[in-house]
Amino acid sequence: MRTVRSLPWVRLMPGLLLAGGLLASSTPTRAADPWPTRPLKMLVAFPPGGGADVSARLVMQRLGDLLGQPVVIENRVGANGAIGAEAVVRAPADGHTLLFGSSANITINPHLMRLAYDPMKDLSPVAMVAFSPLLLFVNPTLLPVSNVRELVDYARARPDQVNYASGGNGSQGHLAAELLNLLAGTRMVHVPYKGGPPAVNDVLAGQIGVSFAAAPAVLPYTRAGRLRGLATTGAARSAFAPEIPTIAESGYPDFDVVIWNGVFAPAAMPAALVARLHAEITRVLGMPDIREALLRSGAEPMPLSQDALGRYLRTDYERWAKVIRLARVTID
Repeated sequence: MRTVRSLPWVRLMPGLLLAGGLLASSTPTRAADPWPTRPLKMLVAFPPGGGADVSARLVMQRLGDLLGQPVVIENRVGANGAIGAEAVVRAPADGHTLLFGSSANITINPHLMRLAYDPMKDLSPVAMVAFSPLLLFVNPTLLPVSNVRELVDYARARPDQVNYASGGNGSQGHLAAELLNLLAGTRMVHVPYKGGPPAVNDVLAGQIGVSFAAAPAVLPYTRAGRLRGLATTGAARSAFAPEIPTIAESGYPDFDVVIWNGVFAPAAMPAALVARLHAEITRVLGMPDIREALLRSGAEPMPLSQDALGRYLRTDYERWAKVIRLARVTID
């Protein structure tokens, strides 16, 4: 289980988010509980074939086996995940329509765009599923640095001269770089791209020197010597690259940034259903074959208790509120 830590410099954690219901000590029998009475619909707010979609399909197929009803995946894409999230907010709270959400549409969007709903109030967190750390990497022909400290020293000596690429304004890579700017006192300049792959490609091509991207997508290039991986962004070393230190190990102990995915329900869903779903999803994440399949796909399983999930979401929400405000991040 991951340890969730706050950032003292932003004075996080003004309170705890209560995640509906307590973890059930046992799963009710179907004879006593008629739910579910029909197939469940899981709205994935991101495109087919992406990391969230792959994780959802792996976990939800097995969840359907446990519940005795299939879980049908529907990709509802748009507005950085906001369209899918709003559809679940408006859905009946009967446990048959759920959201496979992420940091993008739960804890980041509210600070970047005007929404017709509040994901922290209008959705009930059910279970954390998995996360993927980012990798901080450079093109070594452009930036002669081998670790985070050398990058920070290099950038401090060249304010506004070191450019970094991201998958777009408000993307996780953009926010991770701005968090590093704030913590390290650097002034690296953002160059947004229309998606992660074009950003990585331009670092490969030597058009730009540094970037953050999902670790599994970049590791083949670092291991081939074409890029240099400096650090991963989670609190602990990545299962995909245990040989690479974290930014937390490199002088910034509270740096903990991952792309996470979890299951959410309409806020009015009964606590008993939230607890049962949490327990069943936790059972799925504990299955060795599911764990291995997630790892192969680039996701690290992240089961959390419901109390820990509430604390994690509040910390993530407050962190990005502070970073977006201080760095003056917009999506325009």
